[in-house]
Amino acid sequence: MLSVKNLQVAYGNVQAIWDVSFEVPQGEIVALIGANGAGKTTTLKTLSGLVRPKAGEIAFDGECLHQAASMDIVRRGIVLVPEGRRLFPDMSVLDNLLMGAYSTPKAGRAERLEEVFAIFPRVKERQRQMAGTLSGGEQQMVAIGRGLMAAPRLLMLDEPSLGLAPLMVEEVFGVVKEINRRGVTVLLVEQNTQHTLRLADHAYAVEAGRTVLSGTGRELLDNGEVRRAYLGL
Repeated sequence: MLSVKNLQVAYGNVQAIWDVSFEVPQGEIVALIGANGAGKTTTLKTLSGLVRPKAGEIAFDGECLHQAASMDIVRRGIVLVPEGRRLFPDMSVLDNLLMGAYSTPKAGRAERLEEVFAIFPRVKERQRQMAGTLSGGEQQMVAIGRGLMAAPRLLMLDEPSLGLAPLMVEEVFGVVKEINRRGVTVLLVEQNTQHTLRLADHAYAVEAGRTVLSGTGRELLDNGEVRRAYLGL
């Protein structure tokens, strides 16, 4: 579904990504793991059209993406749930969810909203509440729900478990698995390496702006270098 080859990205004179390559097959969960500053978030921003690549290739269903506008990328079915949730705190939960559907036809929005409520019953209970008054875990549910309202074919999640209590972390990873079970391909960026590799079909390790390891989630979980560098084992 998604193919990224030899990606390079710079912020002015500062090079953030030197050589990142990976593939996301349709229907799978693919993870990017790595330390802070490795280039994972920059990669997702580039795939979303928020940052332009300096070099390399990005293809979605065989079509070149690296010069497409962000709105066009969303309309093609690539949706980013950003790090830190980025909700509109003074808007209701419902209005935050509906903002995710702005680029989609009105037909089908009600059905998608009910699907979001089915995945997140707590969000349905709080739909009239201001988003800024929710707990961190509830805000993360709304952020993911907002992404689902855009009818994604590929949902990109940037650090969805960041700052959450352990029980909520378990719940978030369960939600990711359920979303994938419902037919949405997932590209997951996470520093919770152990949970991530247990969940992922395939995974890639990014270090200093370069892809340095790849394999199935299980292969990387059992890899000695990964266990030392990311799991402290």
